[in-house]
Parts: sequence; structure tokens; C-alpha cells
Amino acid sequence: MNSSYGNDPVIRRRLGPPTVALHPDDAAREGLAEGDQVVLANGEGRVPVTVAISDRTLPGVVLMHKGRWPSLSPGDANVNALVPGHKSDIAESTTVHGTEARLIRAEAAE
Repeated sequence: MNSSYGNDPVIRRRLGPPTVALHPDDAAREGLAEGDQVVLANGEGRVPVTVAISDRTLPGVVLMHKGRWPSLSPGDANVNALVPGHKSDIAESTTVHGTEARLIRAEAAE
């Protein structure tokens, strides 16, 4: 069902803004705080998101959930804008869960 109700105003309000979860050590190293605005970017695209700090995320890894509609998201993009669409080397599966991107402060990305 992932994005089936992504346009529902009640669900959108409950979800809040799109976030990227960072480990506290990574956030401290980058000088980022909860609620800061950043951009995830790679050769495929750019996605503006809000920082959420969580010790549930491993150091060196960020987590962004799928399911948002691009047209209803900042920058008209969701996490899919970062996925190159390549097949993995194991059974030609998807590489969607291992996408690399840079984390850029929003003001530096402009």
C-alpha cells in the first residue's frame, strides 16, 4: 500500500515533513540538529528533507522512508529520485535499499 493514501490530508498531517534519520554521532560531526533542513543528492537527483536524529540508525547510514507523493513533497521529489534503477549483483534484485547520496545543508545546496 506504500503510497496509496499519500494524498490524504489527515495522513499527510500525521506524517509531517519528509525526514532523514541520522545517528547522533553523524549529526554532531556534521553540526546538524533535529529539525535542520538538508538535501540528499546524488547523480540521479535531489531531495529536500528535515533532519531527525535517532540512535536506531547506524553510524554512517541515513534512513529515509518511502511512500510520499513527489508532487506533494518539497522539491517535487521523494526518495525514488535518488535511485538509479540498477539491478544488484545478487539475483538481479533491486538496489533501492542501498542507494548512496550526499547530505548537504539546505543553504549550501542552493
